[in-house]
Amino acid sequence: MKTAIVDVLLVLTVASEALCVLGVWAGATLYDRLHYAGATSSVPPFLVFVTIMLKQPHPYTNPVWNALFVAVTLFVLNGVLTHAIARVARQREAGDVEL
Repeated sequence: MKTAIVDVLLVLTVASEALCVLGVWAGATLYDRLHYAGATSSVPPFLVFVTIMLKQPHPYTNPVWNALFVAVTLFVLNGVLTHAIARVARQREAGDVEL
């Protein structure tokens, strides 16, 4: 049963990443592309974290903590990076970029 759950989680991870890639590819504007690029670090890293947690014999092992750290870091820092890129793009569109 555990193997089936792990397989389903990995399929959901790949499907969500593929959907985000299609969104980036088909995005009409930079902001559309940023929206889909930002979504890549919201759900999929946590699905991988749950998968790793299910595969480990003990829940408090080093790979589980590493996966949690990576998922949380991606979730937090990608929002900051996406906001910074959108801000620079908006400033360039408005023509008030100061170097």
